[in-house]
Amino acid sequence: MAHALCCCRGSLMSRRKPELQALDLTIWPTVAWTEFDAPARTRIKLRMQAIERYARGEPVKDIEHATGVNRRQLYRLLDRALELHHDGRIYGFRALIAHVRVAEYVRVRPVTVQGERGSRGAVGALSLLFERYPTLAGWLRLQLKQRRVKLDQRHTDGALHTRLRGLQALHTEFLQQCRQVGVTAADYPFNTAGHAIRSLSACVKAELLRSFGTAARAAGASHLKGLPRPDDEAGAPAASRPYQVVEFDGHKLDIRLKVVVSDPLGLKHEFEIERVWLLVIIDVCTRAVLGYHLVLAREYSRYDVIKTIEKALEPHPARIFSIPGLAYGTHDGYPSQRLPELAYVAWEWIKLDNAKA
Repeated sequence: MAHALCCCRGSLMSRRKPELQALDLTIWPTVAWTEFDAPARTRIKLRMQAIERYARGEPVKDIEHATGVNRRQLYRLLDRALELHHDGRIYGFRALIAHVRVAEYVRVRPVTVQGERGSRGAVGALSLLFERYPTLAGWLRLQLKQRRVKLDQRHTDGALHTRLRGLQALHTEFLQQCRQVGVTAADYPFNTAGHAIRSLSACVKAELLRSFGTAARAAGASHLKGLPRPDDEAGAPAASRPYQVVEFDGHKLDIRLKVVVSDPLGLKHEFEIERVWLLVIIDVCTRAVLGYHLVLAREYSRYDVIKTIEKALEPHPARIFSIPGLAYGTHDGYPSQRLPELAYVAWEWIKLDNAKA
């Protein structure tokens, strides 16, 4: 009897998804804890503990008892975490945040008319239409590229209101294009009360506001200094090798520091610093830090950005630590420290944030 129980327990422990057997959590992107309140932090930490226990090979039943995360939720979180993010990496622990969508909504059920006022439950119908007729999506992108629709944004009563000029004419031509590709009167968008004009408006707004360049051009800008040309707005490719794509980011540290400076007369002057900026350039493929720069000010400038780029290109000498016992590990250090030939190696693409600097 005991032998049978042991065999049964062994079979339960081995019922693990084969593709999730070897999880390297050290390369998973993490979350910014300062952005969440205490209850949200607790939920995320419990989910992280569940995944970490799973990666260590613990039985799923024990994980459920220790963390409160049931096996169905655990497998769902693992599948979400392994989805590809638009930055070229997997979502990792970022997928454990509540209400984070890791995949676009895909509609599979056709739209049916319900009642005199049109259709209900038409979420994702326009995306399904574009998927079935790619020529419609290409035609719409061409119209936006040719600035057939203008974007107006105004602040009224403390709120930002967005209005599209030329939407009615675009909608009329859109319906004509639908007829040309074979969409009948019984199909979407003709089987709705407004012929999907609201869905088209939301799609156009989202496409125009996707980047600063397209939004500025839709608002009437003709010369955008320093921004890519329309043909180059596809963006950087997904990183598949080192030094193909790097990203620059500024991390704000809201901490209070006191700096004491002694002048030539021996008098001490104290300065209080409320914010520190950590500027980094990271290789997207390997997640290796190529260089960083600390800014002891409320905001960083373009000169600090240039300094960060310089530090990412220059070879990094080995730092001498003054704290006893602190030293580089076997796999620690910058890439140029381990491989001297990586000094002054430039990258192909660099991703920047929207900061003015």
